[in-house]
Amino acid sequence: MAFRAIGFDIDGTLYPSWRLNLALAGFAARNYRCLKAFGRVRHELRELARTPEYRAAPPAGIEEFHRLQAGLVARRMGIDDQTALEGVERFFYRLVPESFDRIRAFPGVRQTLLRLKAAGLRLGALSDFPGERKLELLGLDGLFDVVMTSEETGYLKPEPEPIRILAGRLGVESRDLLYVGNSAAYDVAGAKAAGAPSAYVRTLLGGRKDGGADFSFRRYPDLADWILSRP
Repeated sequence: MAFRAIGFDIDGTLYPSWRLNLALAGFAARNYRCLKAFGRVRHELRELARTPEYRAAPPAGIEEFHRLQAGLVARRMGIDDQTALEGVERFFYRLVPESFDRIRAFPGVRQTLLRLKAAGLRLGALSDFPGERKLELLGLDGLFDVVMTSEETGYLKPEPEPIRILAGRLGVESRDLLYVGNSAAYDVAGAKAAGAPSAYVRTLLGGRKDGGADFSFRRYPDLADWILSRP
């Protein structure tokens, strides 16, 4: 069955993750304790999302999600919530996006997006972090019909809500949306949970297990060829 829309993860999917790690290496070394706490909190949030209490009343929007997240970081670091919030916002939501002026997309990404748009497919970008500024600095702004972060749904991937909401905003059912990502645990599993097919980016530095994705690829032109050859 032909797809009606294509959704893309951003981080590690549209560009090599190592380039971001290199760009932030100095800051990360100076703020290791905070980054470690934040990584554990993102895992904790995924665990919380599976509880009946969380699902009964998830955060209502990005601001509420960020405050919950900062509170968890604060408890892990032994600091007050406002200090944690300011630190997280400064690094992850201001400094990280602006570092993309030193990062380039994978070869063939822009041409692939243009081919898919020319074929009449609707395109969406869905990441666990806000993506508008990243896409702008990657030279990919204006190519997506919908850009959203899973944070605004109150859930992170692999919960199904973000991909289901992306499909709805693109005007299609989940089964008609192909979701493209570089994480079997989050992107492929999230697509499966939402009832959507998936494509998996096999990077040169990893990507040995595709999590049962419908298609795996290393070169973006191969992804476009496969999508456009579907009956």
